[in-house]
Amino acid sequence: MPKSEKFSFDTSDHRERVNVYGAEAPIKTHRDGIKYEIQKQEHQLPDGRKVHRIKALRDFGNVKAGTIGGFVEADDNLSHSGNCWISGDAMALGRSRITRDAQLRDRARLEDRACITGRSVVRDDARLRDFVFVYDNAVIGAQSVLAEVVTVRDNAIVLCRNRFSVSGKSRVPNLRGNAIISDHARLEGSISVRDDVSVGDHAIVRDHARLLEKASVGGHAIIEDRATVGEEAMIRQHARIGGRSKVFGRTCVTGKVAVLGKSLLICRVYLCGHGTIVSEHLSGEEFRRLTDPS
Repeated sequence: MPKSEKFSFDTSDHRERVNVYGAEAPIKTHRDGIKYEIQKQEHQLPDGRKVHRIKALRDFGNVKAGTIGGFVEADDNLSHSGNCWISGDAMALGRSRITRDAQLRDRARLEDRACITGRSVVRDDARLRDFVFVYDNAVIGAQSVLAEVVTVRDNAIVLCRNRFSVSGKSRVPNLRGNAIISDHARLEGSISVRDDVSVGDHAIVRDHARLLEKASVGGHAIIEDRATVGEEAMIRQHARIGGRSKVFGRTCVTGKVAVLGKSLLICRVYLCGHGTIVSEHLSGEEFRRLTDPS
């Protein structure tokens, strides 16, 4: 994203303005007053950063006055408006931001300029960094890692498992590179989603599936096993891509079609109807309507 471009959004019913990508400082009014204080005792992280626990000063939401919360690096990490809160050993670091009724729980961590708002929940061992934006009723949990520019909204659920680098020493993001997850989509397992991918409706992505390069998944589609979908391919309705299948090149799979085994679909293939193909290779703008013999 160009440095000169700014993206602003209102996160607390005009009580507070947060500019995530720009350099302007938040404007605070805190009509409801200060709701927590930062404890004096410091906790130093392995990288040298210092964080402090928070303590609720009044009742709000499900939080009672006197409750000890999670950690912040600065007061700007957690809004004093709404019912947002950090609990357990969760941490908000850098210029990350939690507003409205969002919840950061367990051992989850927000870094850089990640922002959660609305009634969203980030929990377990999830990690959000860079410019990740989570809002509405979205849930991020398990060991999910979201990085770069990612948007998760509506009622989407992301519960991914760890992916590691070749050295095995660092966690690799499950979602990155302008991915947009929306509606009632559900993502789980050791998946990889990157490069302008969109997943919406009631779609499911699971196991070790990979989505990349402007792939689009919607309807009640399922991408599973070690399947790969990319290069502007579209998976719709009740289609299922599984096994080690690969779908590329603006191919469209729709209807109740299952693509299994080691199938390869490239270059504007169009599959529809009701049926299954196993380990087939289709290419060159081929159109096929499957008919279930049963």
